[in-house]
Amino acid sequence: MPFLALMGLVGLVLAANTPTALAVSWDGAAMAPLPQYRTYCQTYGDRDPGCAAALGGRSAASLGGDRLSGKPDSLAMAVHIHRQVVADLIYVKEPKDVWQVLGTIGTGMTGDCDDVVMTTISRLLRRGYPRAALRATIVELPAGGGHHLILGVRLPEGEVFLDDRHRWQRTAAELMAAGYRFVAQEVPGQSLWRRPGPALSPPTGETIAALAQAASPGV
Repeated sequence: MPFLALMGLVGLVLAANTPTALAVSWDGAAMAPLPQYRTYCQTYGDRDPGCAAALGGRSAASLGGDRLSGKPDSLAMAVHIHRQVVADLIYVKEPKDVWQVLGTIGTGMTGDCDDVVMTTISRLLRRGYPRAALRATIVELPAGGGHHLILGVRLPEGEVFLDDRHRWQRTAAELMAAGYRFVAQEVPGQSLWRRPGPALSPPTGETIAALAQAASPGV
């Protein structure tokens, strides 16, 4: 199928699943970033404007708008790029969790869920997507499945999530209905992450150390 026709088909599927509002209010308590994210920024901060200067990023990096604007940075293309990364990935459970941009110098295509998210962000940035609209998001999987990283994509009408466990984008309501629990989300350009609002806040006993030690289930 020609690429443009394929993207048109993807657009129709996405239109049927477009959110009407931000279902998660990220106005809860601030959270220090995981050590893995700090190390990621020390490695990739010169090319990822989402990394705050305090974490190793560029102080004058442009984040762009905090919503996708339409054709130049469409949701359909974001989903397509995410699916490409998932298809290219050779899943390996890492003995030590390292967040990487796969395919760059010194890396192959082996990794897990966090590598999918950061690689998708990198590829979308190269296409001109605004970094402020792309947000790494920590969730807890149902049935004791552990913590997991997905990608929040902010649209004019709301926010959707790209998850290597799902073929298409999902709203927060759909993920919560499937048993996901939202834990924290990065704020591009800032050194602190945000928890969900009070109604969705994680248990108080959930610490940075516990999150950092949690195995990433990946795809």
